[in-house]
Amino acid sequence: MKIEKIDIKKLQLIQNEISNKVYIPNRSFLLSYFTFLVGIDLSFIKDQGIVCFSIFNTKTQKITYFYEIDIIKFPYIPTFLAFRELPLMNKLYHKINLPFNTLFFVDGHGLSHPRRAGIATHFAVVNNLFCVGIAKKNLYGKELNYPEQFSYIVDDNFNPIAVKIPTFHLGRKKIMNSENLYISVGNKLSLSNALNLFLEIYRKYNIILTELSHNYLQKLKKHINK
Repeated sequence: MKIEKIDIKKLQLIQNEISNKVYIPNRSFLLSYFTFLVGIDLSFIKDQGIVCFSIFNTKTQKITYFYEIDIIKFPYIPTFLAFRELPLMNKLYHKINLPFNTLFFVDGHGLSHPRRAGIATHFAVVNNLFCVGIAKKNLYGKELNYPEQFSYIVDDNFNPIAVKIPTFHLGRKKIMNSENLYISVGNKLSLSNALNLFLEIYRKYNIILTELSHNYLQKLKKHINK
């Protein structure tokens, strides 16, 4: 598929529709509310996409991995990542029966996107899920520096849309080859709630769900390439 055959304006309208459907509750959810925590990452081998769900059971503290491979025809276009990756993510999601009180972490942006519709938001809104975006680079917005550990990323109206976490504050030099993580809302959580859940999971279980999926994919790709 060639880029010139893609209707960018139509895709932008879809993103605007997704953004308008995001739900930010007034309440905060405790970690104990969620039975399963799921990390999602997607990688590529030539024209094949490989998506991994790492599923952490908070009751047994066991991790289960699922993956799906398929041809990806949609090209890479900055700020339109969902149209490239979402179909494969949805394909695997619909094969796995997860309860409503599952919290998803997607490798990518949520509301920290020019049209407030990053891959984490798109995936979560379409499927009505609790979701947090974990990105490794800032896509959109300005950073406000404070003397605290973390910095806020704000949009043009100075609304907070993400929190930048330097990995050294997590006791790590780099995480997934990045010195910073950007936490943003996917859906059904406030930004402060999303940040606190991410930090509590890391401190309690010493895991980053998207990193689990990322590492699994790296091993899987080496096996496929043999």
